[in-house]
Amino acid sequence: MVPFTADYRANFSDTDAAGIVHFSTIFFWVEATEEALFRHLKLPFLRTEGAKLTGFPRVRVECDFLSPIYREDVVTVALTPAEIGDKKLVWAFHTSVGGRAVAKGALTTVYAWREGQGPMSAALVPLEVKAALQRHFGA
Repeated sequence: MVPFTADYRANFSDTDAAGIVHFSTIFFWVEATEEALFRHLKLPFLRTEGAKLTGFPRVRVECDFLSPIYREDVVTVALTPAEIGDKKLVWAFHTSVGGRAVAKGALTTVYAWREGQGPMSAALVPLEVKAALQRHFGA
């Protein structure tokens, strides 16, 4: 399965006092890659219909940090679906700098909706989303 990839340059604002990219920045890059994939597939990342909002809130994330990332490093994020379920998507991600692995992990999202500011409720992943992901990744 060929992953969907995106590159990001580590900026000064991404680093901590030691000049190393703060761990949370990887999660921002993974989310940005997920959104870029949806854009590439011409799928809505969030959908609003009147006061109803639907999307994929995050319910779990795990990450192994393998090597530091420094300012000016170009980081490649590779995203593949580990699971395309009825109500959730689990993304496996790997990040690297010039072929050197820097982090790997998984992001679990659940398709959900809410009306106005009400509570969120899980829903079935739209068939158009599942089909587009399966076509793209050959899953």
